Amino acid sequence: MDDADDAEEFADATLRRMVREIRPKWSLRDAAPADEGTDVVYFVTVETPDGPRECVLKACEFLDPEAFRPEPYLVALVDRRTSIPVPSVVGAVDDHDDLPAPFFLMECRDGEVRENGARELPADAMERLARDAGRHIGELHALGEFEAFGGVRLARDVDGDRGELTVGEGHIAADRDRPTVDGRALTTDETASDSWRTRVEATADDCLGDLHDRFADLESDLRALVDDRLDALDREFAPVLGHDDYRLGNLLVDPATGETRAVLDWGNANTLEPQYNLVLAEQYLSGWAPHDDPLRERVRAALREGYREVGELADDSDAERRRELYLTVTRLFPLVWFSLWYGHRPESEREATVEKHRRAVRDLLAR
Repeated sequence: MDDADDAEEFADATLRRMVREIRPKWSLRDAAPADEGTDVVYFVTVETPDGPRECVLKACEFLDPEAFRPEPYLVALVDRRTSIPVPSVVGAVDDHDDLPAPFFLMECRDGEVRENGARELPADAMERLARDAGRHIGELHALGEFEAFGGVRLARDVDGDRGELTVGEGHIAADRDRPTVDGRALTTDETASDSWRTRVEATADDCLGDLHDRFADLESDLRALVDDRLDALDREFAPVLGHDDYRLGNLLVDPATGETRAVLDWGNANTLEPQYNLVLAEQYLSGWAPHDDPLRERVRAALREGYREVGELADDSDAERRRELYLTVTRLFPLVWFSLWYGHRPESEREATVEKHRRAVRDLLAR
């Protein structure tokens, strides 16, 4: 994540108006910018008719507004229809003439962020965290199906008609005639594809064409590996809502027990193929560990155990080849975003990280 120093800071008067726009009877007492974040995030204390309350104010800066706008409605959907712990949304503003919209206000939840801390957490705590992650991801996938693979958007921001996932207090369905999340229907963006293979192939092409200089020599071998496994996607898949950034940096946890107290950052969400979502969560929660690392094996086993509580795992003849493809495609992400993810670390640590990723690529190529 970028440092908050790189993000815009709002004047107190602006913050006060933003709070009042959502809750006219509330007033701002105090505000402090978050230490990290790509979009603008403030921890705020507000006075309400029922007394003071701690909240989080989030406003769009890094993402395109169309990608940012669905987040509070996704959080509301998850809050109402799953057991996944998320902050309750107080309110959202999609557009405004002179305030920095879109923005929304949500409750503040307890817990610690342990980014890059998988090896520091007790083994049983890490296993519980991963087991809960598998269940949470399974609950997301069970919410309903979209009609295409792509970025989640509010229907108001999308031209055309590809179906909308809508939610009401009593039910949820992929049906544009049903009630919506606080008057907002969710769909996929204009670049969405009916073909999961097309989506994965495009992601791989984009990444392979933009590898960090430290990994440029790996491009041809990685491209050959991806091309060799793409036929494992030559079938139809159901697009489901996923969380493709399920990592310790986006969780509030109890580090002693591994209890997940809140799952954060639902911005820039996508519809995915279920197995891919599990592989990506395995990469993040294992800290991009080597493929033969016991930590990765524990994380993967716990993820699968949790997922089985609410859903079925893929067991067709191509499941293992898809896994190898997904491990390769998702491994491209740190090779592209190396400077953003690791640029703030000491050079010795960056060198060790380079070797870790290069070793993982060698392992994949040897399969």
